[in-house]
Amino acid sequence: MMRRKLSFSAVILAAVAALGCAPTPTSKSDASGSGGGGGGGGVTYTEDVQPILLAKCAPCHTTDGLGAHNIATTYADVHKPVMSVDAPSGCFKDGVDKTMPKTMGECALVAIMEGWMPMAMFCANMPRPPECVTLAQQEVIAAWVAAGMPE
Repeated sequence: MMRRKLSFSAVILAAVAALGCAPTPTSKSDASGSGGGGGGGGVTYTEDVQPILLAKCAPCHTTDGLGAHNIATTYADVHKPVMSVDAPSGCFKDGVDKTMPKTMGECALVAIMEGWMPMAMFCANMPRPPECVTLAQQEVIAAWVAAGMPE
């Protein structure tokens, strides 16, 4: 029961962030936990999201072998459509029909928020294992997706 409640909370957080209603972190380094993100602009792939993806996703997604993408090191891959029907249903614009894929960047957010990725790390459990994306890092990724995934 507790896991379902936490998962539902994560989905609500993602929806709020996607709508731009979530409070923005006071500093990018506080939110990302990566120490990056200078300047006064919005959240970007290069400054804010890529360090998170490199730390949390690159151990598996370093070539086109897993998930047919390499979003941790190749910005162009965040705009690729989701290729696998094994992805969570939230990775598709039409939900369970899975015929209209979102982008890899959008799906990465869904998979992280649902605790589905990093794979086999049990990220939906509390306390979260250190391999999981932190809640602050999730907020950074959600803000980036909501902003249109700028480079």
